[in-house]
Amino acid sequence: MKGLPILLTALLGGQLALALTFAVNRSDHAAFDAKEPLVAFAPAKVDQVAIDDDAGHTVTLARKDGKWVIPALADFPADTTKVNGLLDRIAGLKKGWPIAKTEAAAERFKVTEKVHERRVVLTSGGSRVGELLVGTSPAYRQVHVRAGDASPVFAVELATYDIGAEPSAWMQHDMLDTPRDKIASVNVGDVTIDGKDGKFTLAGLGKDEKPRPDKIDALVSAMAHPPFDNVRGKGKAALAQTDAPDVTVTLKRTDGSALTYRYKKDAGGGYLFTRSAEDYLFHVNADAAAPVVQATRAALIEPPKPDKAPDAKSSNDNSSNNKSSDNKGADAKNPDDNVKKAETSGAKTDQAPAASEAVPPSSHGAEQAAHGGAEPPKSPGG
Repeated sequence: MKGLPILLTALLGGQLALALTFAVNRSDHAAFDAKEPLVAFAPAKVDQVAIDDDAGHTVTLARKDGKWVIPALADFPADTTKVNGLLDRIAGLKKGWPIAKTEAAAERFKVTEKVHERRVVLTSGGSRVGELLVGTSPAYRQVHVRAGDASPVFAVELATYDIGAEPSAWMQHDMLDTPRDKIASVNVGDVTIDGKDGKFTLAGLGKDEKPRPDKIDALVSAMAHPPFDNVRGKGKAALAQTDAPDVTVTLKRTDGSALTYRYKKDAGGGYLFTRSAEDYLFHVNADAAAPVVQATRAALIEPPKPDKAPDAKSSNDNSSNNKSSDNKGADAKNPDDNVKKAETSGAKTDQAPAASEAVPPSSHGAEQAAHGGAEPPKSPGG
């Protein structure tokens, strides 16, 4: 009976400890409610986004007249959908349970001012309205982040590769696009490709010429969506760099309009090119430009198949047989030719047999004696 009060007291103490732990955890969780934004700002009011990494890359995007541009590239259009998408994703990040709170942990997860995979600074009207430090990735499409100089580190759903730190990552790459079904023809050098309803054929095909659809499609695709990896300038001085072009392409549209592209080799590699409807100077690497700058009629047609070579053994046999037949025929036609050849070389038809055909030595001496010849030499002492 004395043990019962002790047991009850122990159970009561355990319940109190459990309740206290729950209360503390609940209080801590309330401080980081998942409904609370990690970076509080209004995306529609942001007019500048600056992105950098700790390797020295940086890009600034600016909103002008409701559209995003890249000031470092002569205000070349940025991909507005992509920029707005990034702002919406950052605005949608919520605070959850912190991964860590110490400065040492922030360095370990690469979310400090000095060490970070990406830093995104948001500005509105010249004032900073938000900052996000992006660090290591614990899992696919997840990163460790830190809101500015706040101490907690969180793990959120975000991809580092969606936050490029260079201008090329934000260019509007479809700016030069022409829908394939709007292309009437493409002319470059000795090549003319006619288009109708998005289907293309090589003009002027001969009866025995067979086109190469893959090569034709590669050229059309390169003109429907001209690739470029950089913008080198804008205006008259920039456009002049493609004067005396190495390759000129004319693209006619189904509405009757035409565009002229001029490609010129760049001293640093690849090609510079301009388009008649734009005042920007573009750069494209050599591989991406190849379908255009290497386009020739011969390259777009299947090479003729060589005639089948005769079998070598059969050819040799026939040749030998022909020679043998020719020799036999010659001998039959001119039976005295061999005699004449022998006489020409100094031989006579009634000449004695050659050494290999001589009579045996035993009869040779007797034959010489019968003709008055000298006796064979005697052996010493004979």
